[in-house]
Amino acid sequence: MDGQITSRVPFDVYRDIDALNMSRLKEIERSPKRFVWRATHPLVTKPLTLGKAAHCAVLEPERFDQDFVIWDKLTKNGSGNIAPRSGEQWEKFKAENVGKSIITVEERNFAMAMQAAVRADPVAMKYLEVGDPEVTMEWDLSESWGLPPRRCKARADWLTRMEDQRYVIGLKTAMDCREFAFGAAAARYGYALQWAWYHDGYRTITGIAPRMKEIVVESAPPHEVMVYNVTEDILLEGRDRYLELLKILGECETSGKWPGPGGDTEHDLTLPTWYYGQQDDLNELGLEAAA
Repeated sequence: MDGQITSRVPFDVYRDIDALNMSRLKEIERSPKRFVWRATHPLVTKPLTLGKAAHCAVLEPERFDQDFVIWDKLTKNGSGNIAPRSGEQWEKFKAENVGKSIITVEERNFAMAMQAAVRADPVAMKYLEVGDPEVTMEWDLSESWGLPPRRCKARADWLTRMEDQRYVIGLKTAMDCREFAFGAAAARYGYALQWAWYHDGYRTITGIAPRMKEIVVESAPPHEVMVYNVTEDILLEGRDRYLELLKILGECETSGKWPGPGGDTEHDLTLPTWYYGQQDDLNELGLEAAA
């Protein structure tokens, strides 16, 4: 066993831990060049901010008012509209709330809706009744994979234990939580790599293989919820893929070369299969595609 597990580590502290996480490693699927660029250009988007707020509301509700502050200042013209995030008033507000994430009233309402939906779901709450939120795991990559040792980290949404079984619980928002839709989203966003990474990290640290669960809540009303078992075949696929990315990373580090997706060569363009079927349909109807 090697490594450590620490609950409730602030995200800024976790971010500064000098270790490889899956969000960074997955950039190599795009290109090694993107992996290097992302080191100095961290991804910050509105969906990420919303996700952070929703996670806090669901998993650490007692911290919400400590970590988030609402921008609800009105314009001075009496219109009742929210003031823009600029100017003297905005700069003063930021200075008064250093260290907090600033969100709108609508974003706070979204987080509270996520909280209510998940906490009203008996299947989800079976795993969230007891446990630890926002858990940081740190471990050394095992040389048994045939790769050089490497310090790794992960930030699990929730860890819990029921009887003798350990569980790593994830929480995600989705447009559609049903199996066919969320399964497609999981494939598109590479969730299998993340699940395998968390599973293997926990097993390396504790010597115990946990069961992986994912709580999925829809982002639009009525915010339906489903809980998924992450099966062994998904973990195997995710592990194979992240080990391949680690191999590419090692080769780039050794060579000092970080190519883009083109790899310094030309490529034939391939169109999706649905496009060719569409063209056949147009031809059969005697229609012409737009130039």
